[in-house]
This record gives sequence, C-alpha cells and structure tokens, in this order.
Amino acid sequence: MACSSNVFLKDEQLNPKIMKLIKEIIQKEAPSVINRGKKLINRLKRNVKKIDDLILKVYYLIKIGGNMKLKITELKKEKDRYLAMVEYLDGGIEFYPDGKGGQLGDRGNVEEAHVLEVDRDGNLFLDIKLELGEYEYLIDIDRRCEIGKNHTTQHIISAYLKKKYNYDTVGFRMGKEYSTVDFPSLDLIESGKIKDLEEQVNRIIKKGLNIEILELSRDEASQIESLRKSISDKIVGKIKVVKIEDFDMNACGGFHAEKTSEIGLFKVINYEKVKKTITRIYYKAGALAYEDYDEKHNIIKKSTIQLSSTIGEINDKIDCLLEENRSKTKELSGLYRDYSELLCEKLKENAEIIGGNKIIIYKKNDATTKFFSRFIDDEKYSVIYGVNGNFTVMSKAISCIELKTNLEKLGYIIKGGGNSARINLRIDVNIEKIVDIFLKLL
Repeated sequence: MACSSNVFLKDEQLNPKIMKLIKEIIQKEAPSVINRGKKLINRLKRNVKKIDDLILKVYYLIKIGGNMKLKITELKKEKDRYLAMVEYLDGGIEFYPDGKGGQLGDRGNVEEAHVLEVDRDGNLFLDIKLELGEYEYLIDIDRRCEIGKNHTTQHIISAYLKKKYNYDTVGFRMGKEYSTVDFPSLDLIESGKIKDLEEQVNRIIKKGLNIEILELSRDEASQIESLRKSISDKIVGKIKVVKIEDFDMNACGGFHAEKTSEIGLFKVINYEKVKKTITRIYYKAGALAYEDYDEKHNIIKKSTIQLSSTIGEINDKIDCLLEENRSKTKELSGLYRDYSELLCEKLKENAEIIGGNKIIIYKKNDATTKFFSRFIDDEKYSVIYGVNGNFTVMSKAISCIELKTNLEKLGYIIKGGGNSARINLRIDVNIEKIVDIFLKLL
C-alpha cells in the first residue's frame, strides 16, 4: 500500500507498526486523537468495507499531522452538485486537481459529503450541500496510490522507449479505466515493438527500483544532465524531480510509487495509429491490470465451456461459427428474396387503383421489404410500407421530397432522406397519415 507521500508502510510491516503506533498514541495522546479517530470512523462506516481500512485511514490522519480540517469559504450550486471554495487548516494535505499534469484528481469526503471532482483551482465539487465553516475531511489514499502506480508506469514506458528507440513522449492521459501515452512513430506498431515494451516494462517493475521525489530549485534541476525531458518554463518555484534509481529522472508533480515493484503488473490493452504519425498505447497497471486479467480470464473460461473446447481451440471454434453464420445468413437472405418475390406478386394483384395510379400499402418493415425495389416497378406502382415510425415511400407518381416537406409543414420532426422517387422517413405517425398526404399529392 506504499505511495510516494510516505503515508503508508509496506503491507508486511503494516500490522506490527500500526499496533506499536496505537500503543504510543494511547500512552501520549489518547484523549484527543482517539476521539477524532472515532468520529471519523463513524462517518466513514457507510463507505469503508474493512476494519483494516478504517485503522489505515486513522493512521493516515494522524501521520500527516493533526486534524485534517478545511474551511468552506464559499459554496454555490451547479446543476446537481455543489462547488465549494476551501481553505486548508493546520497544514492539511490538499486535494489534487483533476487533469493537472494529465493525471486524475483526488476523491474523498468532507465529513458526510462525497468529493465528486476537484477543479484546476482546487475547488471541490460535492454531492450534497454543506454550510460554510470548518469540517474534517479525508482523501482516498487507496485511489491516490493506484493513480501513482499508473503514473509511475508512464515514466517507465517513456524512459524505456526513449533509451532504446529514442522516441519522445508527445502525449499522456490518465483515465479511470485505462491510461494512454503517445509517441511520434508508427514503427512501434509495424515492427512488433509493443510486445518487447510490455516484457521490458514488467521486468523493470519486478526489479523493485527505488523511486525518490527530489524538490529542487530551477538552477539545481537544470544542472541535471540525465533529465529525460527539459523543464517547462511554466513551472515556477520548487521543481519536483522523480528519480527511478539510475533508470530515469524527469520533472513531474503528480503521484508516484515508492518502488517499481509496488506497481505489480503492466498490461498493454490496445494500440492504434492517430493523426497519421502517432502511435497511441493504451495500458493498465496495478489493480486495474490485475482486474483486466481476471475479467478476461473469466470470459475465456466461460467461452471454453460454451464452446466445449480448450483455450487453444477457442479461435478455431469461433472461426467455424463465424463461417457457419455467414453461410446461414446468405442462405436465409436467399429465402427472404424468394419469399419477397412471391409476396410482391400478391401485393401487385391486390394493389389499390386511385385515379389510374396503382398503390401498394404494406404495414410491415421486415427482411422481405428490402427486396421490394427489385420486384416492384416504380414506373407502374407506388409503394408505401413500414411500421413503428420507420417508413419507406417509392413512387414516381408524386415527388417524395414534396411528401416529406408537407409532413414537416404539419409540424412533424422527420429524420431520414432520399430523392424524388424514393424516401425513407423516421417519423412519429402511423402509416395512414403518410397515405393521406400521399393521396392529396396525386
């Protein structure tokens, strides 16, 4: 559970350390700290599943230095949520903004209110209304650490491709379900380098390289020759440099792991060409990658049962089913065509004759109707067919465009199009209304 804020210990050290910490608290600060912890736990019961999580979050509250309180100075409603302007008290950690540095922002609670979003100015969008004043708050550190794993993975990806192929990173975006990173070369796709990337990034993750966050002045940072990317002039004040031992150094202000091994797993889930010259890699890391493997494993397992096959046979089975489906579809289409020919003969025999015009009205829109134009001569017949707001008119006795215009003049909203001899109409009327307008135009 470790992350770069140094809030957490390693999993294997967690319980003994926490027990020791709790004993120290009881001896030194029991009245104030435990009361705050109890209040916080009561507020979090509806959101936290495990007692271990509660202990961890109380530990986090104590570790970062005090009350974890903020003050709402202004609040206004925006649609179905509330925008709160806040001031942090007693040195509390600030909620990280969404989108800053291409990264996801923090989530958490301000007492009973959920934080739905953090804007670029650090203002909080809450799900319920709170009065102005002071509140205890909690940042979701589990989420923050998973963000750190995915962000650190991007550093490893970018560093490896820069070192091995001299590819610069030209874009990075982190999402809830996956992250993307862009490189200005299509050779990544065409030469099969994606597989190499996945293998090598996981190898680096497994090494457990230490990650340091250095806070430097611009002069100090500028003197580092091994920086992967030059420092932007937009950065003011202290510059945070992420150092992954001797593998990579890069200026970055987001969340990161403390060791590469904390990431656990990296998986490329897709890649594509964008803007003609860019390769975009879609990936997952940490818990997201494990969840992806688990989901796909379950899908494959279910498929083997449904197809009565082994994993190695699935592709062949699917290919056979697809080929069989294409064959059946072709055969079925032929049957529909033959039936449509017989149906059209029957419809022509029963066509209504109005003012010398033969009119066919068919209150269906099915697999046979797509063949009507093949078997009904629109020079001799006018055809109106369809149902449930989806109609087709074929006629040279009137202008189908004029029919559409007349319906629009009556206030109907129409989608679809066509020409003077044939038109498709998606309109909320019954077929009788279309027939009525059609007959008026004869």
